Amino acid sequence: MSIITEVGLQNFSFDVDSVSYRASQKSVDQTISIGGQSGSNGYVGIHGSAGHCGQIGRWIATTPGSKGGDGGKGSDGGNGCLGTDSQNALIWLNGTVDDLIMQVKTFNRLNNSYNNSGDISWHLEQPFNDLSCNFKLAKSNGIILMKANGGNGGNGGLGGNGGPGGRGGDGYRGGNGDAGGNGGCGGRGGNGGCGGDGGNAGAGGHVQVQSADPRLFMLIEMDCRAGKKGQGGTCGLGGRGGKGGRGGSPGGEDAPSGRDGPDGAYGNNGHSNGQDGLAANSGSIQYAVVDIHGNIIETGSDKYHVSVYSYTITDENNDGIYEPNSIFFITNVKWINNGAMTLPSGSILSFPSTEYITTDMNDISILQGNTINQVVVDPHQFQCHLHDAYSVSINEPYIKCINITSEVKLLNCLFTGSKVSTTLTCQYPIQITKIEIPTYLGPGEQSSVIINFKNISTRVYGECLNSAGSIEFILSTHSLIKILPANDHQYIYEIKSDGFGYYKIDEEISPQSTKRIKFEIKLDENSSQQYFEHLFWEIDLLLRNKLIEKRQNTIRIVPTFQPNIHTDVLLVTNSKVGRIEFLAYQNLFQLFKYSSQTWDIERYGAFHNPEIKWLNTTDLIIFIYLNSESTFNVIQSQLFLQHMKSSEKSGFISIGSSLSNEFDFALFDYNNLQFLNIKDQMKSESTNYLWSAFGSTRPHQSHLLDKANKFRINYEKQDDQQYLYQVVFDNTANTDSTSCMKVVYGAKYIYKSTLDCQVGNRLIMVPTNNNNPLLTSSNLPFTIQTELNTTQQGSRIIKNSIDLKSHFGRLLCAILFYQGFEKSYLIISEQEELSTCIFSTGSHKFNYNQILISLAMSIIEREYDRQILQFPSSKKLIHQIENIIHREDKTNYGMNENDWLYLLIQSLYEYIDSKFWSSFPWCGCTMKAKQRHKLQELLNDLLSLTTVNISKNKSIYQQLSILRLQKLANLKFPAADYRQISARLIHQIQTWQREQQMNRISSPTDEIEKY
Repeated sequence: MSIITEVGLQNFSFDVDSVSYRASQKSVDQTISIGGQSGSNGYVGIHGSAGHCGQIGRWIATTPGSKGGDGGKGSDGGNGCLGTDSQNALIWLNGTVDDLIMQVKTFNRLNNSYNNSGDISWHLEQPFNDLSCNFKLAKSNGIILMKANGGNGGNGGLGGNGGPGGRGGDGYRGGNGDAGGNGGCGGRGGNGGCGGDGGNAGAGGHVQVQSADPRLFMLIEMDCRAGKKGQGGTCGLGGRGGKGGRGGSPGGEDAPSGRDGPDGAYGNNGHSNGQDGLAANSGSIQYAVVDIHGNIIETGSDKYHVSVYSYTITDENNDGIYEPNSIFFITNVKWINNGAMTLPSGSILSFPSTEYITTDMNDISILQGNTINQVVVDPHQFQCHLHDAYSVSINEPYIKCINITSEVKLLNCLFTGSKVSTTLTCQYPIQITKIEIPTYLGPGEQSSVIINFKNISTRVYGECLNSAGSIEFILSTHSLIKILPANDHQYIYEIKSDGFGYYKIDEEISPQSTKRIKFEIKLDENSSQQYFEHLFWEIDLLLRNKLIEKRQNTIRIVPTFQPNIHTDVLLVTNSKVGRIEFLAYQNLFQLFKYSSQTWDIERYGAFHNPEIKWLNTTDLIIFIYLNSESTFNVIQSQLFLQHMKSSEKSGFISIGSSLSNEFDFALFDYNNLQFLNIKDQMKSESTNYLWSAFGSTRPHQSHLLDKANKFRINYEKQDDQQYLYQVVFDNTANTDSTSCMKVVYGAKYIYKSTLDCQVGNRLIMVPTNNNNPLLTSSNLPFTIQTELNTTQQGSRIIKNSIDLKSHFGRLLCAILFYQGFEKSYLIISEQEELSTCIFSTGSHKFNYNQILISLAMSIIEREYDRQILQFPSSKKLIHQIENIIHREDKTNYGMNENDWLYLLIQSLYEYIDSKFWSSFPWCGCTMKAKQRHKLQELLNDLLSLTTVNISKNKSIYQQLSILRLQKLANLKFPAADYRQISARLIHQIQTWQREQQMNRISSPTDEIEKY
């Protein structure tokens, strides 16, 4: 299929101004000027002088100050000078482009007034000058420009501004008991001067170019436009009036002051602006072809022009596709001489090479002479070669837009109208449109690889009669991905000795048709040793045995969840978890001797599956939170709650940049309205409103939130802060019930958290940096081997100090919180690796004993901040410590100042002392005072566990005050932390409910990736 390019013709005008303008836009090699001189601008008028100040009034009180003098008049601006007329010229051209001989006769004045240089009898005129020039233009892209412009008229000068009036004299101070004298009047401002007139423009020259060789006209252009007339000057501004004199002060308390004198009037602006100069006529241009005797054969007000306006492009094999490393042809070039003279023979039509196209420099067409407005179809066929692609296109078809442009030159000078460009799309006729291949596989799993491709050309391809080329596909994969023999007679391929899959298209692929082929693959059973590794695959598309397109990506080895086994940890992964990240988690689990398996969001689409149940298969869930891939929206709230309530060992840790209130979907059962008791239910249903506000203005939304928040705090106090409460309210005003004295809003709903604070101690959020939840994105205390070496299970894992601000360090601390003090202490008693590790944050370093103390103090502090009075978690902590001491059968704990019990007791001493002033100890009825009393009871319980008398050691208070593991690791406990605000608008809940409904009806995401 050919491409026909057509453009509209340029409409050239041949008046002298149009021809001169086109000449001024061309590239110039040399300039010869015979133009007139521009007139100088008129001088600027002088500003008027300032008026003198009036004299102060005399001693006699009735004598006022004298009037200020008037400002002087500004002088008129000078007139601009005339622009002079251009000279006239007769030019003879001889020679060649290599040696152009140019003879020029110039004439100052002509005997008569002419409108056209063709009317001039040049031989009767008296020349002013006669010169001859030689120009070498063979290597130049520029022309000779003859400038015969008239001179510009000078602009008129600006009129001078009037001078300011003088200040009036001040009145004299009154005598004893007399009034003060009046101030004198200010002087009038001077008048402005008139603007000067602009100078007249000079006329353009008359120029005639003669030559026996009309081709030489390409080398010269003329600019014979008239000069610009001068602009009249602006008149001067009137001067500012003088300020009136001040009245004299009175001579006594009862006498009046003198009046201030009036200000002087402004002067008038200049009488008029200057007149613009007169315009002049442009000259004339004439090209004249003469015979050997000098007789004029043809004239024109402009030369000839060549404009191309159509041509046809055809690809080599006529399939409508312009392939890399192929040939295409250009034919039927239509051109016209739309100039003002006959075109001489010798112009060269070509399509020059570009960055992506090569043409033979000899592949040209020499044009014959042509009369004005005659259309010619050039018979020559041009051949162009498209360059080959520099590289194989990866994961997309090769497509590049390229331009081919026609041009016609005469004597190496371009006809601007001959440049006509066409944009070609360089591409291959066969393109891969989509690949359906799994992004993950489990060991032993099998899948299909489906390749969709299209013939975008107008010819048939494949194995058939009149085929434009053969098509082949090669699938190559990692050694762990096996290509299976074809099991479908519709798709037959070979498996080569190197393991590659080879598919040759043995059918006809019709024009504009889409086809598909299929390979079968299987992940090796032994790939379980490479879990979460990314295994490469590549698909090569070959056309006529040439590689034209490559698709490549990876398949992630993802384990299959086993619902029939129970593990300590279930790790919820997503597509960003690779081999190194997985091994980092395995090292972490090995430190705690945890068994584990994974649930991959990419595989199962969500953290639930109708066919596979994870509930009751694990104690701790670690959820890698990655926005847009694995958020809490993929968890069903009822499953989450069932897990958290299933046993005292059940826990949930989220690592990622999530917010604490994102867990509200599980902490509060928004699907079921809850009331605290029957009384509250009746009250809410009877009023059905949140509250009323008196006044004519409505409260700001922040005020509504604050009031709702205070409403829930009262309920939390009734439960000793064991449960969180949340108010959900409608902030839509009820217009029927609202009056000028009150604003009534929609219903309020009270929700009680489904988890108490003790269960909430096992619900932990680990914030991460830069929205990246991966452990490998921050400091790791070890170097990861890409393969899990089972022979090194007994070797030490931790090589460096554990950074508590790293993702690994934070998650490790979260696990310590999850398993509690007693189990975390076993790491010491069983001499596990963690017991000898060093932990750091900034310049601070801690041993494992101090980490244990930090854990215990964070539990106590969290209950204190929550304003819990009975400290149930802290009491449980004391009970665990008691178990440890009884189990080890030691009564002298605390003798050593580095002993963990000693440090814990001192930390509690320090914490109680730090709350002394805030608890108002002299008033035992405050909540803080009661809490401090309970803290003292906890301390007494600790002291009773040892026979050693441990008194306060205030010298170590400062270093103990930072031992708060939750703060050191920046952990969040959504169900146990104190909340400043716990109120929501009802439309937020309605939005969440709609999302949950959509999640229930949507199927798991398709694991097939399309390229």
